[in-house]
This record gives sequence, C-alpha cells and structure tokens, in this order.
Amino acid sequence: MEPADGRIILFILIGLAVFALGRRFQTMIIMRQVWKQSARQVTARRTVAHNAAKSMIGITLVAIFVIWLVLNLNRAM
Repeated sequence: MEPADGRIILFILIGLAVFALGRRFQTMIIMRQVWKQSARQVTARRTVAHNAAKSMIGITLVAIFVIWLVLNLNRAM
C-alpha cells in the first residue's frame, strides 16, 4: 500500500501546485486588465485637460477683447 499512498500525496501536491499557479496567473491577468484601464483613463484625462486648457485660453482671449473694446469705447465717448 505504500506506493499508492505516495501517489496520492504526489497528486495532492501536484494539485496544490497547479492551483497556486492558476491563482497567480489569474491575478496577473486581472492586474494587466487594471493597468490597461488605467492607461486608457490617463489618456482620456490628458485629452480632457488639453481641451480644458484650450477653453480657458479661448475664454481669456475673449475677455481681453471685451475689456479692450470697452476701454476703447469709453475713450471714444
């Protein structure tokens, strides 16, 4: 009976090793998905930040033009 007991223990050890490797692989896959999602969010946030900066520059230019226009109209009157 000794060889059979040895095989059972060997199968149990192999099963535990395969389970541990599977869990590590699953964790690796999940971390890769999270990393990809983070990279997409960084790209999206960068685009939003650039658009916001462009809008702020545009609004600043419009405000400067309106102030210049008001000052020139006051001088003319």
